[in-house]
Amino acid sequence: MSEKLDFVKRLKPRLPQIEKEALYLKLLEAVQENLQFEETCKNLEEGIVITDARGYPIFVNRKGNDWLGGVRTTAKQPLWNQTQDPSFAAFLKENVVTAKIRTVHDLRLLSPREMQLRVTILPRETNGKTNFLILMADITSRTEQEFEAAMLSRMESLVRLASGIAHEIGNPLNAITIHLELFKKRLAGLPDDKRKEIADSLSDIQAETRRLDRIIRNFLKATRKPPLRFRLDDLNEVIADALSFLKPQLDVTKVLVKFSRDKGLPGFLMDRERLYYAFMNLIKNALEAMPQGGSLKITLTHKQHCAIVTLLDTGCGIHEKDLARIFDIYYTTKPEGAGLGLMMVYDAVAEHGGKIEVASKLNRGTTFKVLLPIREPQLQLPNYQGGQHHV
Repeated sequence: MSEKLDFVKRLKPRLPQIEKEALYLKLLEAVQENLQFEETCKNLEEGIVITDARGYPIFVNRKGNDWLGGVRTTAKQPLWNQTQDPSFAAFLKENVVTAKIRTVHDLRLLSPREMQLRVTILPRETNGKTNFLILMADITSRTEQEFEAAMLSRMESLVRLASGIAHEIGNPLNAITIHLELFKKRLAGLPDDKRKEIADSLSDIQAETRRLDRIIRNFLKATRKPPLRFRLDDLNEVIADALSFLKPQLDVTKVLVKFSRDKGLPGFLMDRERLYYAFMNLIKNALEAMPQGGSLKITLTHKQHCAIVTLLDTGCGIHEKDLARIFDIYYTTKPEGAGLGLMMVYDAVAEHGGKIEVASKLNRGTTFKVLLPIREPQLQLPNYQGGQHHV
């Protein structure tokens, strides 16, 4: 670019000697090159904005305009006054015209849609004038992949550690249970008032011991999974069977269920048992969120090579601070929960090469979305954009 500017400056004193036709052809070539460059920039998947020294936009490409929310170079307003997302506008106001060197920032946008954006600001001097080049890249999917990889790694480490601890605790618990029973039988010779007092205390200890034993057994059941057995099966029937098994509980709690099947969904490779228990846990989760009754809408659809199951309940919802942790092992907000159900769901979906997303509002309800590849040899999960919160 600087070479071309130098050429133009050297050309100025020689203009009277240059033929008009040659000058016209050079000018035409420069304009065509400029238009081609501008058209290329407009259609890039990265956002590009150029501002002057005051922050007024000189050039905005299509993607940058989408993310900023409708910027006009003719508006005679600084870039931040035209930016839709308030936090992004505040960031631009603080950082654009003050940048002295190349800076890179990662931002979370909520408008015009929720996304993670990497913003690079480059101050530039051109022909004695200062302007700022702003580059924007959508790193949402990269962030999600890093989060999922970190979560899987953390989960595997925790499972290995806790599995060893569970084995060590299991044997003493069995011994404690046996000795408590023997101790209870030896109370027969004591006076009634003393016997009752000690028996009540022993019953409390036994109840807590049984609860601890149940937690240990549930955990070991979760970690001792048989190898995956993929066979052709019908996902409509898997969900229908889980609903049929839980129908008595759903009826008692007065939860109205509507299941919309996908009759056009072909059978595909899956481990039926693994997915059956995953959907059983998701349905039970919805049921427990609606102790006074409500509705549960389950929809099964497919798009290209991806089966999509959406479970929408009208329950108590999940607090925003808990959303990022609901799939963590042992994390639970229920008084009697073991914190293993949703971990097993996440595990089962991941083992099938799928994804699970969740969105929730307190006192409004929760939506789980399960995406599963319609598995064929070497088929990977296609890119699918949807949902509000990825876990």
